[in-house]
Amino acid sequence: MVQDKICVHPWSHLNINPNGDVWPCCHQRGKNIYVLGNMHEKTIEEIYNAEPMRKLRTQMMQGILPEDVCGKCIEYEKLNMYSPRMEANRQVYAPEVMQQISNTNANGSVKDYKIRYWDLRWSNKCNMACIMCDPDWSSLWTQQIKTNLENFTDDTIQSETILRRFKAKAKQKVLHVPNNGWIDQHIEHVEFIYFAGGEPLIMDEHWYILDKLHKLKKHSVRLKYNTNMSKLEHFGKNAIDYWKHWQPGKLSVEGSIDETGTRAEYIRYGTNWQQVENNIKTLVEAGIKTQANASIGCYNVMRLPELLEELWELYKPKKPNSNVKINLNPVLNGWCRCEVLPDEWKQNVKQKLIKLQNSNTIPITRMEKILYELDRPHKPESVDWLFKQISFLDLNKHTTLLKAIPEMSKLNDMYGGLYEKYKNEWIKKSVDKRNSGVDSNLCSSIHN
Repeated sequence: MVQDKICVHPWSHLNINPNGDVWPCCHQRGKNIYVLGNMHEKTIEEIYNAEPMRKLRTQMMQGILPEDVCGKCIEYEKLNMYSPRMEANRQVYAPEVMQQISNTNANGSVKDYKIRYWDLRWSNKCNMACIMCDPDWSSLWTQQIKTNLENFTDDTIQSETILRRFKAKAKQKVLHVPNNGWIDQHIEHVEFIYFAGGEPLIMDEHWYILDKLHKLKKHSVRLKYNTNMSKLEHFGKNAIDYWKHWQPGKLSVEGSIDETGTRAEYIRYGTNWQQVENNIKTLVEAGIKTQANASIGCYNVMRLPELLEELWELYKPKKPNSNVKINLNPVLNGWCRCEVLPDEWKQNVKQKLIKLQNSNTIPITRMEKILYELDRPHKPESVDWLFKQISFLDLNKHTTLLKAIPEMSKLNDMYGGLYEKYKNEWIKKSVDKRNSGVDSNLCSSIHN
């Protein structure tokens, strides 16, 4: 066994997604996602020793980190960055899992296993439609797409790649994974649970698990949240009433916060910034570890130095040495990526970020990856893609990209008003369907 090519995940972890697909972990990238099985078709026990998982284990034991599954970690480690694989191999249960790996059968199956780490995305149920997301992960996204598509004929939808892709993704508003007793069966062995979504704090399964852990007094189970911070309560239950019982260092509530104020309300559409800000302050005041997970793309990277200072002021813990950081995650969608911006803009903000990083005033993770993204050459075709897609998404919103993010208005001017060009084309194609007129929101958008 080549240990530096091993990740403990295939022996101790499963990532469950809203459509029922089970992945080796959530860090896969690329078009061809490696799926272990689907919970609508197989049980967890069947998936855990099915051929895809067996193949992954045998590859790692032969010293191979497969690119289709482990590409993100391979890239991070080439950049001498701390990778998700490294983090997995440093979990408290990792030494015991490493010892058990030697008992893996020749075909990659394992007999006595314990699923220590649950990465749970039971549903795409969500109260926000974030700019970098899509219907796979947000029911509000699905609702908005369906509303916009109603303005177009089937022929128009089929003739436009963007509309065709959206229609294929937006068939079902809410995706949901069956439980089938899996939680109760495996909760004895769990040591780490990552709640994501959709929005986990509006999912019944999250509250079922939290309630069960509390009743079993399993407050040593590590809990990590990826939440939009819109809610701390659900059907009369308050998360703080549970979280206050958790052992120190075993709970982290990480907010997906990419901007503040009206910018936040556009980027994560559905946000009430005042409510989000109040919830963050409530957790900080309660002494519950909470920190920001900021997704960084072309829509917010130009303001990142200022944003980091604002977020640190908001999240700064009362107690020193609390290990609270601001986590940066580069957006890799082609139409949201930093490469949309001109090289001169990117280099200017890069110098500001390096200066901030060298000051050591704000603890930040993965800054190296953001700097790497800023060095990627500008792609004019990505600008075209951005404005064509965003102009469609804005059709029934009460604001626009250009109003909410002034930097994008400047980019639009540089490219001769692409946003207005595409928005007017979308409106005309919807007018052709109705002949007698269009929705009032669409009409008013002509003048925005």
